[in-house]
Amino acid sequence: MAFLKVAAAAAAAVALAAAVATSGADARSWQRGKRFSRNRMCSGKQAYQVTLKLNWSGATHPRSYPQGGNFSPPTAAIHSSRYQMWAPGSFASEGIQNVAETGNPAVLREELRAYEAARHVASWDGTGAPTESGVVTVKLNVTADGAAGAVYASGATMLFPSPDWFTGFYNVRLCRYGRWVGRTGGKLQFWDSGTDSGREHRSEDKATVPPTTIFSLQNGRFPAFGRGVGWYEIRAM
Repeated sequence: MAFLKVAAAAAAAVALAAAVATSGADARSWQRGKRFSRNRMCSGKQAYQVTLKLNWSGATHPRSYPQGGNFSPPTAAIHSSRYQMWAPGSFASEGIQNVAETGNPAVLREELRAYEAARHVASWDGTGAPTESGVVTVKLNVTADGAAGAVYASGATMLFPSPDWFTGFYNVRLCRYGRWVGRTGGKLQFWDSGTDSGREHRSEDKATVPPTTIFSLQNGRFPAFGRGVGWYEIRAM
């Protein structure tokens, strides 16, 4: 009898192990399916309008806003994962460094044209002049391309004057679960490109050697004092 009980217990353990293994396999299969669904690419092309609702003034930042502060010509692009305009923790490209330090978008736009030729950037748009003030709404038109994997949106504009401070958005995904996103957006914050060590809006040029990675200035201290500089919205057209 003891032998039968041991055998029965062993058989039950084997059955339980098999059940657990099957359950784990099913769970892994479900997780893989979930990831596949989330990463499923969109088909065709989709036009989007990017709206920058810029709001930077003596009213929003009374302790830090520089007289006459405004924004450089904004640039926005739709791209694949093979291109990155900017991101926290990454080193600024020459294009982003130029935008952040001087407000000139020419080098950044040359980068975009090169990646557009390689089909890693689907489209980009930008204004030709700085904003007239720090409180303004800018609209840009871009198009995503599912076949090229160009389903991410990024944009940048300098806070002028400043050593190397800018605002924008990065790697905003416009395709989810195989469908184009209808509308998305978020806050526009202060960012430092990591290429100039000036601490005031009108500080003299002081190159950061070696440069650091891009980091946030969005805290309770100068220049943000806990407040952003507006919002961005990306809406399907």
